[in-house]
Amino acid sequence: MRVVKSAEIRKQELLDCAVQLFGNQGYEATTINQIIAALNISKGAFYHHYSSKEDLVEALAERHARQVADRTRHVLEDASLDAFERLSVFLSMMRMSKSEAHAGMQAAFAPIFQPGNSHLYERSQAAIASVIRPILRDLIAEGMADRTFDSADPDEAADTILHLMGSIRPLITQLFGASPLEAEALIERLVRRLRFLGTVVDRILGIPEGSLEFVDHEAVLSMAAVCRPGLRGVEPSAPDLPPVRLSATRDAR
Repeated sequence: MRVVKSAEIRKQELLDCAVQLFGNQGYEATTINQIIAALNISKGAFYHHYSSKEDLVEALAERHARQVADRTRHVLEDASLDAFERLSVFLSMMRMSKSEAHAGMQAAFAPIFQPGNSHLYERSQAAIASVIRPILRDLIAEGMADRTFDSADPDEAADTILHLMGSIRPLITQLFGASPLEAEALIERLVRRLRFLGTVVDRILGIPEGSLEFVDHEAVLSMAAVCRPGLRGVEPSAPDLPPVRLSATRDAR
């Protein structure tokens, strides 16, 4: 006899089950029927909430973003920190969440970077942006109000930053099928690209270059591992990157 559960509980169970199966046997090898069988539910119960595996990936992306936002809420609400400090910590914790992602989450997100899956990437990015954008927008607006940031429009600034953060997909996609030597070169390019994006974001916010850190080795290796799990031990030849500098803007002014 099947137990009737609330829609939210059932949706979370479906996502948890999908992550476990993706981690154990891979996204491509996992079928909707396997998820249904593992939870002992009807097909109707599954399709009432999700219509495909792609829906599951999109929902997982949004849930992951909300979990990161929840973990940073105490920082975002800390009145003793200015907007720059809160933004720095928020970006740092976003990077850490990529590094700490377990095998199931990595397997779930791997398809969005595969060639030909740009539609799934766009859906996932939109789901993440629905959570992250309001946070970025509010931080930028607060920074403009207290003159921590010098930007013309918080909405446009937030949208542009999110677009920049998503622009690295082509480099990650190239990791599929890359040789070990090519993969190491691509990882180094990712490091350089993310460093450059950090400089661009500094300019968007009107703060000194080098104020925000957009990259560290572990986060880059984690992104690479989504495509090539065996690459987690590869160390880029670029020098070690400095930690997030919470007081860079104040020191420079």
